[in-house]
Amino acid sequence: MNVSARRMLSLVLMAVMLAVMTAPASAARTTTLGGVVTDIDSGAPIAGAIVVATGTGGQGTFTATTDAAGRYSMAMTGGTFNITCTAAGYSPYTRTGFAVKSGRANTLDIKLVSIKGALTGVVTDLDTGMPLDGAMVTASPGGSVTTDGAGRYLLSDVPGGEVTVLAAKSGYVDFASGPVVITGGQTTTYDIAMTSSVSGGVSITALTADPQRLAEESTSTVTLTATLTGTAAAYQWTQLAGPKVTLSALSSTEATADVSTLSVAVDTELVFQLSVTGSDSVTTERTVSVFIQPVDLHPFLGENVQVGGSSTAVETFSFEGATWTLFNIGSQLVATPVSITAGERYSAYAPGAIADIDVVAYGTARYALLSCGTAGIVVADITDPRAITLRPAVRINYRKDDITFTEGGGAILYGNVIESVTAPVSGLATDGVTLWIADHGFGIHRTSLESLLGVTGPVLEADGTLAIEAECYTLQYAGENAWGGPMGITLIDDRLFVPMGALGIGIFDATTLAQVGRYNLYTDASVTEDWFCDMDVATQVATDPVTSQPFIDAFTGMPDYRQTSFEITQVMKNDAVAPTPWADFDRYGKFYYNAQGVDVVDWGTRQIAYIAYSLGGMVAVDVTGYETATPEEFLTGTYLGYMPAVPANGPDEPTGEESRSLLPYFGAGMLKESGVVDVKVAEGKVFLSEHFGGLMVIADAATPETWHGAAAPYDNDTDDILGNHWPDSEFITSFDMTAWDPTDNESMPVWMYEYPCLLVTTEVNGHGNSILLSESMDLTSAGQVDLLQCAGAGGFNFLDIVDLEAGVMEDRFAVPAYFPSTDEIGAAPDGSATQTMAIGHAQGIASSDDYVYVADGPHGVSAWQITDADGFATDDVHVVGNTLQDEYPITVGTTTVYPASHATNVVFDDATDTVWSGSASLGLRRVKVDAIEGGLGSVGSPALLPLTLKDCFEHNASWGTVKGLQYQDHAYDVVIKGRFAYTADGSNGITVYDTTKDPTNPKGGFVVGNVGAGMLQPPLGTASGITLWTDPATARVYAFVACGPRGVGVVDVTDVRNMYLVKVFEPIKLEDGKVGAADGQATDVLVVGDYAYFSYDSFGVVCYSLADLIEPLPAGVSPTETWKKSLTGQLIYDYRPAETGRFKLQWVPGYEDVDGGAFKADYTLVDGKLVFYVAFGEAGLAKIGWDDPVAPQLLALAPTAGECTAVTISQGRVYVADHGGGLVFFK
Repeated sequence: MNVSARRMLSLVLMAVMLAVMTAPASAARTTTLGGVVTDIDSGAPIAGAIVVATGTGGQGTFTATTDAAGRYSMAMTGGTFNITCTAAGYSPYTRTGFAVKSGRANTLDIKLVSIKGALTGVVTDLDTGMPLDGAMVTASPGGSVTTDGAGRYLLSDVPGGEVTVLAAKSGYVDFASGPVVITGGQTTTYDIAMTSSVSGGVSITALTADPQRLAEESTSTVTLTATLTGTAAAYQWTQLAGPKVTLSALSSTEATADVSTLSVAVDTELVFQLSVTGSDSVTTERTVSVFIQPVDLHPFLGENVQVGGSSTAVETFSFEGATWTLFNIGSQLVATPVSITAGERYSAYAPGAIADIDVVAYGTARYALLSCGTAGIVVADITDPRAITLRPAVRINYRKDDITFTEGGGAILYGNVIESVTAPVSGLATDGVTLWIADHGFGIHRTSLESLLGVTGPVLEADGTLAIEAECYTLQYAGENAWGGPMGITLIDDRLFVPMGALGIGIFDATTLAQVGRYNLYTDASVTEDWFCDMDVATQVATDPVTSQPFIDAFTGMPDYRQTSFEITQVMKNDAVAPTPWADFDRYGKFYYNAQGVDVVDWGTRQIAYIAYSLGGMVAVDVTGYETATPEEFLTGTYLGYMPAVPANGPDEPTGEESRSLLPYFGAGMLKESGVVDVKVAEGKVFLSEHFGGLMVIADAATPETWHGAAAPYDNDTDDILGNHWPDSEFITSFDMTAWDPTDNESMPVWMYEYPCLLVTTEVNGHGNSILLSESMDLTSAGQVDLLQCAGAGGFNFLDIVDLEAGVMEDRFAVPAYFPSTDEIGAAPDGSATQTMAIGHAQGIASSDDYVYVADGPHGVSAWQITDADGFATDDVHVVGNTLQDEYPITVGTTTVYPASHATNVVFDDATDTVWSGSASLGLRRVKVDAIEGGLGSVGSPALLPLTLKDCFEHNASWGTVKGLQYQDHAYDVVIKGRFAYTADGSNGITVYDTTKDPTNPKGGFVVGNVGAGMLQPPLGTASGITLWTDPATARVYAFVACGPRGVGVVDVTDVRNMYLVKVFEPIKLEDGKVGAADGQATDVLVVGDYAYFSYDSFGVVCYSLADLIEPLPAGVSPTETWKKSLTGQLIYDYRPAETGRFKLQWVPGYEDVDGGAFKADYTLVDGKLVFYVAFGEAGLAKIGWDDPVAPQLLALAPTAGECTAVTISQGRVYVADHGGGLVFFK
């Protein structure tokens, strides 16, 4: 090579190298997007699918088609793209905002949901034309199904395209079709005629019942008659469905069913079957239905009788020289001698849960006056407590005109009236001549004791209520829910001390009923050591733009209706930046500032009121001069000191914002019972009853200013963000709130083991409730009953304070006698039949054919047998199995058994014999009940239902947190679909668990999807109820969600990993012609046919068309902003669906003033009649006929003792969870 050639080659090589060095990276590394498209169910690849990537920033559009293996690949530029994928027979797939990185091979695998169709038809005998029952019909592909008694079959999930239809039945030639075309989203009809393979057969040409429709107990016998073609060589009559009755076979053509003792509470279908076999050995079956209509809702345990209940009231009296006590278990009044051992119990049942007991001697008799809520006042003659007799309840009325408040949409409503003839009586006081009545719905009433106990009977007004001489209205309305309803009443020196919940305590002149004093912790700006920290409500409210006056009630000092309207219309709906003291208080502050008990002591130099302030603790207030206070010389108590309550979520568990999210509905059930419940003062000490702390004794009652820890002030704000309530005790500085025993889940705070706290028993057989001190207390020795304590759902205790100076807290007291809330015996942690069973938080209930499963808060889940050994429905219902009756794990030997903690709901999955227990704060629990369903548990030999850690599905647990779901777990409701559990997860929205995965591995994939978590304003509110529905037209799966204060939620959950909101809205509400939104909380949802029914705690039951619910919103409309008003209140747009129908109990004539909102429900659809059985809170159980979606009708209302929260139907009977009223059963 010559020099010139070499030079030329060198120049060429240099140019090449330069080009390589200066080429852009995109030319060196190609940007691609590829992946595999598969069927979401089968995992099979999908060929011919079209994948389109459209750039969101003008990058252009790129397209690829999958090959036979489902693979696709496209060269493209980097950036953010919206990806779509379409394929014949499949729903379109969309992925927005997918980031494609430049210079890389990007991967996006896509799973498509098949648009399936339905296949239906009738299978008949080719020769006789008779329908064939029990033929197996198979669509390949598409699954198999067996024909019913009419020869019908239905396959609802058949893939679109061509399928082959097969049919098989014993005695017939197998059938195979040619290609049958299935159109996605439509139903295809294909009838089959099968040829008999043998001769000598027999068929059933007719099967009838006489009578076929009857009212319960209207006849004794139903006759079943068959017409046969051919001769039966063998036959059998059986009952397939409905409550078991005695069936007697008379011949191959006749049988009788004995229905003489069949008693039902719901429309009931009995299904009978005749099977005949010919000489050809071919068997043919046919069925007939008999329809039983109920006549009434009869509580079959007895009138007003319930199982279990909460113990909340106690009093003592003397009988034959001995001290006796009265206490309640729900509506049951119990009398027993006070002794170091438990004596004989005598009881009677009142028509409502007993809130208070007052004993009075009148004439020659002794009476217990029972405060029974809306049932009124019940007089129990206890002259001989061994033979208690009850008089009929006497109700109280009230009326108040010209009330102003703001409704849920923000409109101020004037001139409102509240009135009732069923006032909720919460307490009584008497001096033997006059009777004072605490009415939680109005205020205070006064009458003479003679008007109630006179020899001629109670003196009544024209409406049948007790004659009243004077009354005082104590409520304040800001929103639609009033504050200030009396929770009790105590007479001291011609003054009435009344705990008024959110309004603190009121002091009233007993003669005039004028209010002469008060103390309200919330409005006391001098106190900085409380829930809202250093907050003065007077400076937090907005002001009138004209007068500059704050939106404060002039008398109470609380936020008024103007502030409520401002917060709803300006802050919540128009994003104004301003404090929200009304909403903050009404949503969760009211659980902290909730005065519910008071005692007053004159120490000589001053008089002090000791207030049981719930989660606010026990507050001591100087009320010196209360005897001479007048409306003009009004007394406002002066804060002296306090003792903190145990936080509702424990002393050291971080809860943060999610603790507030508990409050809108279900979690409030726990919070409204928490904290200090009652207080008494004696022997220079304060005795207080605390929800978690049990009985506490505090020294130095006369000097509350000295109440604090030795090293105060303390820093309990572990994250140094005061005001975020993380932990709940962050604001407390006078006491050390760290756990006394960090290894004990139930540990109390340190301060409770230090002076001035002399005793903390913790829970004694249940949560602390009302207490009563013995008149002859001895706090230094053992062997006597010093104190009586109600233990809420746990029952009732006699307590002996042994030695308050003992070195070990457990040695300072004893429990000589305990009275559980039921007589049932369950399984102890070691499996032995030694566990006492308490029922009194009954909030959830579900059923199988033979058992009822109850969720009872801290007592977990229990199983109750509702049929006898022969399978007949029984009135003798008892426990046959239970989970741990403890809130925390217990180790027995080397095995740790876990509880179904804080059980608030139960769902029975009959496919796997599993009960799923939901918790207000600890996620979802799997309780296997196959042993129960298999009959291994029995009365007297109950089965333990043990859980392992792998039965505990939590996304924020002690073993780890799932990324993106750091907030507290809830499982207020759950739907099981295959291996997935779709939970209504409170403020987290919907969380989907894969129940086949290990829930103790946060990275193991057991959480497969969530929608709604991680947002300051949860889009699904407080998700409390959930149900699923598959649209037959598109095969898309929707979740309908009861969203608490956000109302109704619709979510597309077809792909659990890519769920999205369709719409969330509060139902339309019209007030004075103005368009607004429903108030209250949506609590549950059911789908029946083409409609969804949402329960509301204050708006009734609302029915919507499913088609309306899933209708897409217009482009650009946010699913959480379905309607909007201008700043002036003008409606800008409203895309909320209109209700099809609505039922509200208070709309029914005669029930206008009944308390109670709708919670959980069950229904029957029998003989074409749709009937709902709705738990309506304090009103009881409502039976609603809903044949016409537009016009529901109240058919019956059965009162219950407590708060009816859940209902289930089995064996033609209704089983009710009545919260503090225990369990109630109807037939």
